[in-house]
Amino acid sequence: MEIFVATLICLLPFALIVRTILLTKKSTSVSVFMKDILIAILVGVLLVSISVSVHHFFNLEVASKANMSLGVLVMVQSIISGVVFLIGGKIGRKV
Repeated sequence: MEIFVATLICLLPFALIVRTILLTKKSTSVSVFMKDILIAILVGVLLVSISVSVHHFFNLEVASKANMSLGVLVMVQSIISGVVFLIGGKIGRKV
């Protein structure tokens, strides 16, 4: 059950980041330079999100080594999702 919940939590930032990247590419009010910077930052955030998820899943097998609980995963992924959601909201209004 924990793996199912953790997988759902990991998919939320991925979907928000992809949505924000597509909104950034479609936006006409943002300069090309800023689009490139935003996309680079969002790809970096996506890599951090993936690495946090992989770290959590690797530590599920060995209970004595588990230094990242589901609560920590939820907190990190929700912070990432919130920041990306705010960025996407700002860009989405200007499309």
